[in-house]
Amino acid sequence: EFQTEDEPNMVYRKAEYHGIALNLKKMEIRHLVIYLGTNSPTMPTQLPDNQVYRGFDIIDIHALNHQILLQSQVPDVVLLSILADYPIEQAESILRLIVQQLKVVCKDKSELSKYIKQLVILSRLRKIDSLTIKITEEMPITYDINTDFLYNRGIEKGIEKERHDRNFEFVKNLLQDGDFSDERIASLAGVDIAFVHEVKKVLAHKK
Repeated sequence: EFQTEDEPNMVYRKAEYHGIALNLKKMEIRHLVIYLGTNSPTMPTQLPDNQVYRGFDIIDIHALNHQILLQSQVPDVVLLSILADYPIEQAESILRLIVQQLKVVCKDKSELSKYIKQLVILSRLRKIDSLTIKITEEMPITYDINTDFLYNRGIEKGIEKERHDRNFEFVKNLLQDGDFSDERIASLAGVDIAFVHEVKKVLAHKK
């Protein structure tokens, strides 16, 4: 990459390029920056050891002890019990214990209703959402499956917006760098060429 300015954040930008290129190529990648500035560059060229990505740890929810999760005072942790290590034939009793604990740890009915909706969504991963709805309908709070559908759609739209914003920012950085064709940017960002053109129009409008 050719660079005319002594950019202090270049090492982070290259790290971003590296992740995308590695995902596409699945091979060893070496990055070079050809510096064209007049002064000697002082930009960092290496990430600190504690910022170098080397992989990740896995927490297998299905291997966690559901009894420990059920004892938590944090509603989000209690919810994870639905995905933990119990036999499927115990699903109904586990669900009732989860609902009971949520009643204890939630501050009010509004918060309880929110976590009950999340419980239904998570229970779909174990294909017991119909059982979950049956149990929650017995509760003295109003539960509407249509509300759950809208809630689910809201989560999906939130994920879509986050993905769009992330892609927009990355494409913007590549465009501002000025060294990539539209087709190359689309390939690196994993978006179609129309998205790149959309970002270019937004940037042009802001000038």
